[in-house]
Amino acid sequence: MSNHSVEEHYASAAERHFRDADYLQADGRWPNADHHFGFAAECALKSLLLQFTEATMDPKPNGKSPNRPWLPKVTGGAHEYGHLPWKETDLAVLAHGQLGSQLLTALGDHLDAFEHWTEQDRYLHCEHITEESVAALREATHAILTLHESALINGSLS
Repeated sequence: MSNHSVEEHYASAAERHFRDADYLQADGRWPNADHHFGFAAECALKSLLLQFTEATMDPKPNGKSPNRPWLPKVTGGAHEYGHLPWKETDLAVLAHGQLGSQLLTALGDHLDAFEHWTEQDRYLHCEHITEESVAALREATHAILTLHESALINGSLS
């Protein structure tokens, strides 16, 4: 069994997916590069959530072990952070509290690049994924990973 925390696993996966995406982008394999850039950003964001917000991987109120970060809902139950793109309600729940607000501010508009990204593209022909769209996704993903790396080093989002 691994001695690494869930945050460390997400961080490692983020770097791995980013390197794979760069390789695929350089080879002109736009749909697969798009796929890996999206997962790289998602993994880095989940690591940030676990480090800088009240999101947790603790068992849910129903006793089940989660497979993604979650926050308790005021009304009971859990608000989960699954695949990107995250809806406004996901971000509104995240923004609750000082560290959540700081994280959203630090992310700026980088999440906008994932508005139309979906993990479901892996099953499609993906004619809509172009060299330009992958370059934009890479730029946003790189910014999120840079924020993540800086946060790991500094222990803060500033």
